[in-house]
Amino acid sequence: MAKKKKTAQAQTKISPERYIREKARTLPVEKCYANPDWAKFGMAYVIVTRKRPNGAHVIASFLVDTYCLGVKDAYYAMDLTDNDLEDILKQYRDHTGLEEITYDEAHNIVWGAISFAEDAGISPCKDFTTAQYVLEEDTDDIPLIDYEFGKDGKYFLVVGEDGKEKVYINTLIERLGDNFEFVTEYDDNYDSDSDNSMPEDEEYSYHYPEYPSELNVKHQLIADELADKNNYERLPQAVIDRILALPAEEVAADLNDIVLYTIGLTYRKINDGSIEDDFNGSIMHSLLLLNAIKSPAGIDTVLEIMRQTGDFADFHLGDLAPEVIPPALYACSAGNIDKIIDYLYTPGYDTYMRCNALEALVMIAIHEPERRDEIIGVFRDLLASLPERLPRKEACDPTFAGFVMSYVIDLEAKELIPEIKAVFATGLVDNEVTGDCDSVVYDIEHGNSYAADRYNIPDIESQYKRIANFGE
Repeated sequence: MAKKKKTAQAQTKISPERYIREKARTLPVEKCYANPDWAKFGMAYVIVTRKRPNGAHVIASFLVDTYCLGVKDAYYAMDLTDNDLEDILKQYRDHTGLEEITYDEAHNIVWGAISFAEDAGISPCKDFTTAQYVLEEDTDDIPLIDYEFGKDGKYFLVVGEDGKEKVYINTLIERLGDNFEFVTEYDDNYDSDSDNSMPEDEEYSYHYPEYPSELNVKHQLIADELADKNNYERLPQAVIDRILALPAEEVAADLNDIVLYTIGLTYRKINDGSIEDDFNGSIMHSLLLLNAIKSPAGIDTVLEIMRQTGDFADFHLGDLAPEVIPPALYACSAGNIDKIIDYLYTPGYDTYMRCNALEALVMIAIHEPERRDEIIGVFRDLLASLPERLPRKEACDPTFAGFVMSYVIDLEAKELIPEIKAVFATGLVDNEVTGDCDSVVYDIEHGNSYAADRYNIPDIESQYKRIANFGE
């Protein structure tokens, strides 16, 4: 009897996240709701409920910016009583008004807005990762309702009084040029010089070294094949096999020369906007090969790529930068992370490039669990330093601090909660990256069993397949 009781208790303790991910789509949909004026004002509060066999309710609500950003916020809960559910609905009715809609309408509002936002390079909020499972999967089984997204045929960004939405402006410019509009909720025009409500990113101030003006490689095959524009998307398998058959230190040395030479050829034109699209895949191929050969001699090469601007990464790597840089850095770290730590504390680098170093550190903790305490120590020191450095934006900024929190969540580092609270107390953490202090602590305390998949180390063949399929 004791065993049966223990089993039943274990079953009731399944986390809401896991239950919703694994079970929600098997439950019947109950009622769905939205504010009746969402199409007029571009902001929809969409609620979908499902019913468990025991009579309890599962709910997900989505704050949907249909003009531009897609799902800005998401909430989910399970095991709600009838009174619990009614209390939640009353709050929405009092705040925005609600009307009952069909599931097909709710589905098309949410998924349609997401697709619209993703075309502009904007992803749903973090909590949508779980909340989406209260929705059906977005397939042809759900009838399409052709809602109009955007405003007057354009993406239309509304910047709130706290200025948080400003972070999307550069993304929209990169994807859309000037084919979008934006306003603030307190002014008719956005003035980046006069609006200081949101701390800006750390200023990029890297002092470039003298890069080689000519190639000096031992294996000319490597230089020729990496620069061949016919090989832009991938190197032929025969070429990969020949390169990987060479001594790893020699390959790493040649890749270093190729990378430095390519940086020297392109970084100035990238920075001043005069670069043309007549480039090759040398930087991409070099990172994938460094991941494959796993030579400590390659770490300086990867770090020099990470010292470049975000525009440099976009030009040479596109949206794949965060997928190919961290594995290469991890592969070259070979038990020695001093250079990665030095990089993290050196001012003047691009914030998003800097975050690749955090991901590589988490890879060490996941794939070398005997080193977890070492990595926790690195994050403890980093967190402890942020309250002093954040106001000065010294090798950090609010965006970087937010990303630090997301990686600490993936580490499930309960021992770092005091340091986390101290950083949030500065008021200089961008909550849009990973949520507020309470949500970060909650995520750490309740575990993140889905994080490990994100940190799988791909082989070179799977990386090239990913590149070929990216964006399809």
